[in-house]
Amino acid sequence: MTGSGYLRILSFLLMITEIAQQIAAKLRQARRVLLIPGTHPDGDSISSTSAMFLYLKMHGVPASIFSAINPPESLLFLPHADESRTDTAIFHDETIDTIVVFDAGDLRYAGIADKIPLMPRRPVIINIDHHASNENFGDLNLVIKDAAATTEVLYNFFRAINHPIHEDLATCLLTGLMTDTDHFSNSATTASAMAMASDLLVRGARLHVIRKNTQNNKSVTLLKLWGIALARLYYQPGADAVITYLFQKDYESYGMTSQEVEGISDFMNKLGEGRYVLFLKETPDGQGTGSFRTTHDDVDVAKLALRLGGGGHKKAAGFTVPGRLEETDRGVKIVQK
Repeated sequence: MTGSGYLRILSFLLMITEIAQQIAAKLRQARRVLLIPGTHPDGDSISSTSAMFLYLKMHGVPASIFSAINPPESLLFLPHADESRTDTAIFHDETIDTIVVFDAGDLRYAGIADKIPLMPRRPVIINIDHHASNENFGDLNLVIKDAAATTEVLYNFFRAINHPIHEDLATCLLTGLMTDTDHFSNSATTASAMAMASDLLVRGARLHVIRKNTQNNKSVTLLKLWGIALARLYYQPGADAVITYLFQKDYESYGMTSQEVEGISDFMNKLGEGRYVLFLKETPDGQGTGSFRTTHDDVDVAKLALRLGGGGHKKAAGFTVPGRLEETDRGVKIVQK
């Protein structure tokens, strides 16, 4: 590496350290902090809120977690994940003066853009994320766009402020890393991600617990539902894409939620056909969601999602639009009702 390359890295590390210290100082001064894992909480966002809750608890800072929908049961093994609340009345709490948003490119995706103006006081907003499409919407922004997961950003945050990483914290951070890299199998699996994983294992991260709850946890019922989605797979020549879908009635008939079928997107990404894959599904509140995945270096699915009001990463992105799925002779589409 050239001298200019080292200088760029040093400058970046200094910037991260400065922002991390500013965030730490603001959090320790907060009266109450509200943690937000995003509209569709997943392994990375829930792990991030759990990790930050542990940090705040250690420093005696009161905290609450708000999520538009409840976390998946598979993630309730994480510390304090079961304390997440969906009641929007929390935004009327006069003691909340700081909000931390994790794993969301903007306040709309975080599900709170329309709630902040209604709060008794305008809170300080801290934005911690790794999405390339992040709008830097916070008063303080810690966004590392080449990080494998938001928990990798938090890992760098804790190291920058010299905060000890104990077993519970290490388990949270490793959970987010493993779920966002699809257990170290997708293109987000970088050298820095593997180095982080190694360090967390040394610090006591409970790998077997993470695997049991996030990987080796598929039920017969879930796999039957996957079977429906796989039976509907079709190739769309014009887009050079492989697409499938599930209706709300599909997973309701199996007693499951829309969250519990998210793994289909990553499974489809193992296909050898098509330049990208798209999994469409309905949500209980009348929305249609899409999850893009690709393994092709020259395909940026974040750009595709952005056109539909979504966002994400170059290799994994998603969107949500009002409407229901409708089958046609040419495939499936989302129709606004």
